[in-house]
Amino acid sequence: MENTKKIIRIGLIGQSDRPFELASKKIKILAYQIGFLIGKEGWILFNGGRDGVMEASAKGCRNAGGITVGILPSLDASEANQYVDIPITTGLGMGMRSELMVQTVDALVMVGGKNGTLKELSAAYMNSKPIIIAKGSGDFADSIEQLLFEGKYLDSRKNVEIQFANNPEELIKKLKKTLNLLMC
Repeated sequence: MENTKKIIRIGLIGQSDRPFELASKKIKILAYQIGFLIGKEGWILFNGGRDGVMEASAKGCRNAGGITVGILPSLDASEANQYVDIPITTGLGMGMRSELMVQTVDALVMVGGKNGTLKELSAAYMNSKPIIIAKGSGDFADSIEQLLFEGKYLDSRKNVEIQFANNPEELIKKLKKTLNLLMC
C-alpha cells in the first residue's frame, strides 16, 4: 500500500541577530517553543537558516526530532546555524531567498520581526499562503493587527485572512485547522 501522507512544510519568519540588534531572549524562547511543537507534529520547519529566531526555532524543531531546512541568501552553507539539517544555498541575497521560502511552504508563522520579516509577510499574503502571527512577540508581529483591512487582511484584495495566536499551543491548533482545510 502506498504511503499518501502529505508532507507539511511550515515557514517561520522573524528577526535575526544582525546587524545591529540581537533578538530578545523572550522572542527566542517563543521561537524555540513553536519550533519544538512543529517538530513534534512531524512537520518540516523552513526558515532563513541563520541566527536569531531562525536558530531558536530550528533548535526547538531538532530537539523534538523534526527536520529543519535553512534557505540561505548566499552560496556558503557554513552560514547555516548548527540546527539546520538541510542548508539550501541560493546565492539570491536576502530578498529573493525569502521569496523562495515563501513559495516553498504550506503556511507561515511570524514571530516578532523587522523590515525583512515584513517583506516576507507581504510575500506570503500576495501568494495567499496561510499566515499566523505570534501575538506578544514584539516589533511588526505586534503592530500589524492595527493596520489590517477589516481587521483580517493586509489590503482590500482579501487574499488570505491573517490569524493571530496568543501562545505556541494555540498557534499549532490554528495551523492544524488551516492545513486540514487546505488538504480537504
